[in-house]
Amino acid sequence: MSITTEEKKSLMRNVQASTHRALSIKHKPKPRRSYFDVGIGAVCLSGQDTGGAYCLLEVSLAPGMGVPRHTHTREDESYFVLAGELEIVVGGKTFILKPGDSLVAPRGIHHQLRNSGDVENHYLLFFWPSGFERFLEATAVPAPDNAVAPTGPPAAAIRNVHELAGEYGILFG
Repeated sequence: MSITTEEKKSLMRNVQASTHRALSIKHKPKPRRSYFDVGIGAVCLSGQDTGGAYCLLEVSLAPGMGVPRHTHTREDESYFVLAGELEIVVGGKTFILKPGDSLVAPRGIHHQLRNSGDVENHYLLFFWPSGFERFLEATAVPAPDNAVAPTGPPAAAIRNVHELAGEYGILFG
């Protein structure tokens, strides 16, 4: 998938407009993990920590688990795989990311992801500007310290992700 020069310029303007300085030095101990609909993870840095510039998440999915096709209208998204495998379909093009690989999914372009490997994966997820972490905080439930990525919806009921998504600029389908 290639984007036009005008789309690149627009993306750079959005990134530059959303770049803010962190308000102060932030050290955060290991964050508490939560079930995020189909996966497990934690908000490592929120917009409050970064002056609104971005949020950083660590996420894991069990083999075969994934997030259905959706579009972010407010944030750009980037993935960095630490372990396992992550299949991402962006704008109709499929990418298989392995440890050390990264990918950017710009806002406004539909995408979906799943663990296409045979072991639990582990990856970092960046959203800029920040804001997506508030959606996770509204829909996630705490996970036990020793929890692994679920192989189906977690036993604890998760608030209706699809019902709340629109409030956070996320469109499914």
